[in-house]
Amino acid sequence: MNGRRLLMLAICLTGLAMAALAQDEGLDAIAIYENIRAGWQGDSFHAVIELGIMLGGATKHHAIEVWTYAEEYALLRILEPEIDAGSGYLQIGDDLWYYSPAVGTSIPLPSIGLTDALFGAGPSLGDLSQGTLSDDYDVTAETTTDEAGTVTGYVLTMVPRPETPVVYGKLVVTATADYVIREVVYYDQRDAVIRTATFGGTVVLGETVFPTEITIVDASGDRTEERILDPQFDLDIDETFFTIERLEGAE
Repeated sequence: MNGRRLLMLAICLTGLAMAALAQDEGLDAIAIYENIRAGWQGDSFHAVIELGIMLGGATKHHAIEVWTYAEEYALLRILEPEIDAGSGYLQIGDDLWYYSPAVGTSIPLPSIGLTDALFGAGPSLGDLSQGTLSDDYDVTAETTTDEAGTVTGYVLTMVPRPETPVVYGKLVVTATADYVIREVVYYDQRDAVIRTATFGGTVVLGETVFPTEITIVDASGDRTEERILDPQFDLDIDETFFTIERLEGAE
């Protein structure tokens, strides 16, 4: 084989190796992402979430009961304050409804509402329904290590696909080596930080280590302290649980 053919063969083999490496890295990123998401969302989920929102120098307290199933279904019912008690939100796929006892009927909302801060600051509807980590993003991953080369954690960069109805330009998610989520930084389309969520206060649910305390700081300086009470995974519910009738308290 002459030198020209050897050179061409080397180029081809190098290209194939680089393509295989890129594919492996992509698969690794997806696997890391799915492990982190499984520890945060589960197949189904139920909890009461308490919020202390420090907005404009005043603190407001809210309590919300949340049920989720897969990625497509969520029901949120407001428990406190009393003036809002009984109202809530229902998500089925890309469809979203809001219900208020004062109105007496459910009102459809645009799906972009899932990314809006629910009470003017702090978590969005998607955050509260554990839906922040969704399939609407392309994901890349970096591994963090200590001086000995031991893996200490992962950093995911999540960029929404063009057709995705979200306001975020990207999310940067930090997790531990055992896939426990520690931080989510939300960016706008201009790569400026919108808010930062820091996770702590873990409990063990079966084989899952789950964070129950979240501090959310908006770019404006507004701050939210979130506590997840009695979190439960793997409930005996399916998509039939998530209905307009249940949202309105008829079931």
